[in-house]
Amino acid sequence: MNLLHYAWLIPVFPLVLSPIPLLFGKRMAHGGGFVAIASLTLSTILSLALFFVKKPLPYYSTLHWVSSGVSYIDLGIYVDHLSELMSALTAFISLLILVYSLEYMGHEEGLPRYWTEMMVFSGSMMGLALAGTIITMYVFWELVGVCSYLLIGFWYTKPEAAAAAKKAFVVTRVGDVGFLVALVILYLNAHTLSLPSLLSNPSSLVISPVVRTTIALGIFVGAIGKSAQLPLHTWLPDAMEGPTTVSALIHSATMVAAGVYLVARLYPLFQVSPYALEVVALVGALSAFLASTMALVSYDLKRILAYSTMSQLGYMMAGLGVGAFGASMFHLLNHAIFKSMLFLSAGAVLHVLGGERDIRKMGGLFRKMKVTSLAFLFGALALSGIFPFNGFFSKDVIIGAAYRYGLTTGDYLVYALTLVTAILTAFYIFRAFFIAYVLPPKVERQFEVHEVPRVMTVPMVTLMALTLITGWLWTPFDDVFQPYVLYSDALPLTQEPTLVLSVSTLIASLAGIFVAYSVYPRTWIKPELVEKTSLGRGIRTLLEKGYYFDASYNAFARGVTSGWCALLDFFDRRVIDGVVNGIAAATLKLGQRVRKIETGRVRNYAAAVVLGVIVILVILVVG
Repeated sequence: MNLLHYAWLIPVFPLVLSPIPLLFGKRMAHGGGFVAIASLTLSTILSLALFFVKKPLPYYSTLHWVSSGVSYIDLGIYVDHLSELMSALTAFISLLILVYSLEYMGHEEGLPRYWTEMMVFSGSMMGLALAGTIITMYVFWELVGVCSYLLIGFWYTKPEAAAAAKKAFVVTRVGDVGFLVALVILYLNAHTLSLPSLLSNPSSLVISPVVRTTIALGIFVGAIGKSAQLPLHTWLPDAMEGPTTVSALIHSATMVAAGVYLVARLYPLFQVSPYALEVVALVGALSAFLASTMALVSYDLKRILAYSTMSQLGYMMAGLGVGAFGASMFHLLNHAIFKSMLFLSAGAVLHVLGGERDIRKMGGLFRKMKVTSLAFLFGALALSGIFPFNGFFSKDVIIGAAYRYGLTTGDYLVYALTLVTAILTAFYIFRAFFIAYVLPPKVERQFEVHEVPRVMTVPMVTLMALTLITGWLWTPFDDVFQPYVLYSDALPLTQEPTLVLSVSTLIASLAGIFVAYSVYPRTWIKPELVEKTSLGRGIRTLLEKGYYFDASYNAFARGVTSGWCALLDFFDRRVIDGVVNGIAAATLKLGQRVRKIETGRVRNYAAAVVLGVIVILVILVVG
C-alpha cells in the first residue's frame, strides 16, 4: 500500500468531521471534544506514518478546478520532506492541545463551537502544508485567517476579545493583499501555479528580475502579516484575549508558523529575486529585536509570550534571509514544541488563578504547581537557547549563519541584532519566571493554588521530554535534520557555527539570565533607579506604547477616514444636493415667470389665440 495516495486524508479528517461537534455537541460528552481528538489522532497517525516510512518523493497529485480554453487552475497536494514535517508537527501539537482543552475549556459555554473551529483551524494548516499549487495554498491560507478570527474572538461578548479578533483579521488582510497580488502577477508571467514547476526552475518561467523581486516581496508581505513581523505585528499581542489553548495553537504550529512556512515553501523564488532575501533578513532581525525590547516592560504573562513568538519568528525569517534554510526550519520545529509548552503552562496558571494574567499578582507557584512550573522553566531554558534544550541547537546555528553572512557581505547588522536579542530574550523570560513562579506572592490570592489535573499535565510533560530530544537531530557530530528537510539541491547548506561562536551565543544567553536573577530574586540591580530619570521614563513609555505603531496606525486611519468623510460630505452637499436643489430652484423660477401669463383678462387670452392662429397660418403657408 502506497501511503502517499492517502496523504490528502491528513487535513480531510478534521475538516470533514468538524460539523459534528457543532451540530450534535450539546448531546455529546465534552461538547463533542472526543470527535475532535479522534480526528486529530487519525491525522497524527497518518502524518507520522508518512514521516517515518520510506517512499519515493516528491509526490504530486492534482485535480482540475477551473478550465478556460488552454488555461486551467488546479487544486492538488505536494508531499516532500518539508510538507511532511509541517503536517506532522501541526497534527501532533494540535492533538496535545485538544487533549489539554478537555479540562481547560471544559466549563465554557459554546464548547461545540470551539471544537469545530479548532478542527477547521488545524485541518486548514495541514492543508496549507500539503498544498500542491499556490492557489490551493491561498485557499487554506485564508481559511487559517478566518479561523484565527473566530477563535481569538471566541469570547465575543467581551469587547476586548471582539476588538482583538477584528484587529487580527484586518491587519492580516493587509498582508494577504500582497500575497494575492503576487499570485496574480506570478500566474500572468509563469502561466502556472503548480509547485513542482515553480520550484524546479523559477527563473525560466519568470524572465524579468524586477518581476521576480516584485513577486517575492508580495509573497513576503503576506508572510509578514501572518507571522506578525514588522510592520504588521500589532495584532499579535492583542490576540491574547482569546483562550490560552487558542494562543498555544496559533503561536506554535498554525497561524504564525504559516508565514515562515510560506517563505520556506517558495524559497527558490526568493533565491532568484534580487534583494528579496536581504529584505527578509533585515525585517526578521529587526522584528526579533524590537519584540524582545517590548517584552521587557510587559507584566501580562501571555503578552510576554506573544512578544517572544514575534521575536523567534524574526529569528526564522532572518535565518531564511541569510541562507540558513535548514536552521530556520529546525528552529520552526523546536519553537513549536517549547512555545506550545510555555503557553500550556501559562494556561494552567490562568486556569487555577481565575484568568489572572498579571505576573505581579502571581508568585510562589513553583512550590504548589511543580509540573506546571517545570514546564515553564524547560520552555524558558529552550527559548533562551541554553544547552541541552532544543532551542540552543537551532538558535545557535541561525546566529552563526548571520555571522557568516556578515563575513560575506560586510554587513553585521543582522548578526548584532540576533545576538543582542538572545540576551534580551533570556532576561525577559526569566524575569517572568522569577516573578510569577519563584518569588513569593505580593498580593493576597482569591483562589487556592494547586496542580492542574493530569489531562493538562500529560501534554506538558510530553513537550518537556521533546525539548530534550529534538535538539539532537542536528549537532556538530551528527546532522540528521538538515539533509532531510532540504527538498532541492539548489537550497543553501547551512554550516555549523564554530566553537567560539557557539560559546559566545551561550554566554550571551546566560548573561541575560544572570541579569534577571540579579534584578529580581537578588535585587542587586534596581531598575527603578533608571526609570526615575527622564531618559528611563521615556524609554519605558516608548516600549510600553510598542514604539507607537498602534498610535500611528490609528492616527493614519483617523486622518484617512476624516479626509474621506470630508470628501464624501462635499460630494453629497455640493454635487448630489446641488443638482437636486438646482433643479428645484430652476423649476421654481420658471413657475414664477410663467404664472405672469395667467392674468385672468379675456382680451389677453383672445390676443394670444389670434397670435397663435397667425403663427400656425404662417407655418402652413411657408411649408
